[in-house]
Amino acid sequence: KKDVGSKRPREAEDAEPQTPSKRPNTTQQSNVSAITTSAEAVTACWKVIDELIVRQLPVCISSLQYKQSPQDLVNIPVELGQVKTKLETGAFSTPFDFHSDVVGVWKNCLEKAPNTVSYSLSCMLAQMFDELYFKSVYLPLNVTALNNQKVAPNGTKIRVYNAPEHRWWIGTVSDYDAKQNMSLVTQTEEAGQAASAEPLQVWVAVPSFYAEIISDTKDAGTPEISLSEGTANLTAQLQADSASASTAEVLTLDQLKLVLGVMPLNTLFTDFSGPESILTVLEAHLSVKQPDLLKKDSPKPKEVTA
Repeated sequence: KKDVGSKRPREAEDAEPQTPSKRPNTTQQSNVSAITTSAEAVTACWKVIDELIVRQLPVCISSLQYKQSPQDLVNIPVELGQVKTKLETGAFSTPFDFHSDVVGVWKNCLEKAPNTVSYSLSCMLAQMFDELYFKSVYLPLNVTALNNQKVAPNGTKIRVYNAPEHRWWIGTVSDYDAKQNMSLVTQTEEAGQAASAEPLQVWVAVPSFYAEIISDTKDAGTPEISLSEGTANLTAQLQADSASASTAEVLTLDQLKLVLGVMPLNTLFTDFSGPESILTVLEAHLSVKQPDLLKKDSPKPKEVTA
């Protein structure tokens, strides 16, 4: 079984040799500010998940005309909110752990709810998340290493990201194509894998967003920054960034309504249970406590118990 992108097109094999400096490389960004501290890494990850939940989620929900149902096997807003809480409380050791936890939400949808609107929503969010994470976290963390790439020798241990299947797998470099400056990574045998199963293989640039070098030494590859050490300064850093911002970005009323309409009450109020959304409970509460505010021609909100 071959992984996505494992076979090179014939025209690529016959192409003129290209040196690494001539080969187009979108990972080389001279204007990217490097992330060098734990506090910077935590803040960057937090901004990515916040952007995904607050801005991109409502847009995707509106595009798909998605409505949260108690029968949904995966509650994407809740699970993303849980990832955000874990980040804020220092539950992630490295940026990779944070990325893997978010990718786990998409994989959960693939396994539990394929061919559903929920999975379509997860696919849209997955693409947006990878773009946000690549630009705001991966590049700043790896800009130095990416701009000084060296050929990974055979046997180098690699962590490969299979985006379509929302998972990572481990392999080693088994070949190198100097023309394309790409390495062939072959999956190593894993526990539970059938002995006759053909290992996954993929041609990929190493290192890159889709193929990270796993190193046991600090000299090879880029050492991973600890996220947990920078959590304590997250609030102060966000406040400082907010104060220095030239303009404040806020949700539109439609976006806010969409978010509150799909987010269960226990996302904010953990003492309550039930599938009702924050918007549903708020409307029901106002209809009882402030009935004079309800427009005469508006339908009466359904009663809920939370």
